[in-house]
Amino acid sequence: MLPDMNSTASGGDESQRKRNDGIDNKSSSENLDNNSINNQELKRKRYHRHTPEQIQEMEAFFKQHPHPNHNQRKELSDKLGLEPLQVKFWFQNKRTQLKTWHEHHKNSHFRNENNELRVENMRCREALSNARCRACGRSIVVDGKSSNEHCLRVENAQLREQVNP
Repeated sequence: MLPDMNSTASGGDESQRKRNDGIDNKSSSENLDNNSINNQELKRKRYHRHTPEQIQEMEAFFKQHPHPNHNQRKELSDKLGLEPLQVKFWFQNKRTQLKTWHEHHKNSHFRNENNELRVENMRCREALSNARCRACGRSIVVDGKSSNEHCLRVENAQLREQVNP
């Protein structure tokens, strides 16, 4: 667990206490300015990026072992000069990042496929709405009747005309 940089109870915060003691002798507006600067410094100090060499080494190891065990993490942390927890969290974050990347690309693929199917569906609906009966040339779907029913009715009418001239 990371130590609290704001606490003054630990021995490593002596320089922080000295800075705070010096601030008390100044005006309140100067104190506010200095406090915000000190808080910004503390925030910057807490944020730690790994060196490009460390990242390159962990990337190479990740390709071989995306889920390193405790001993592998310990060995890698010793080699890179990092804490085992830093290595553990780097691998955890890398797996999450990779999973997110895969999900994003999979979603993009599905979105494209969905758009293609939507266009194809619209073409089919358009073709159905413009379909014509070969026998009479009329639209196949009339008053919600199916194409078979329509064709049978047309054929029936033709047969009646032949029988009853």
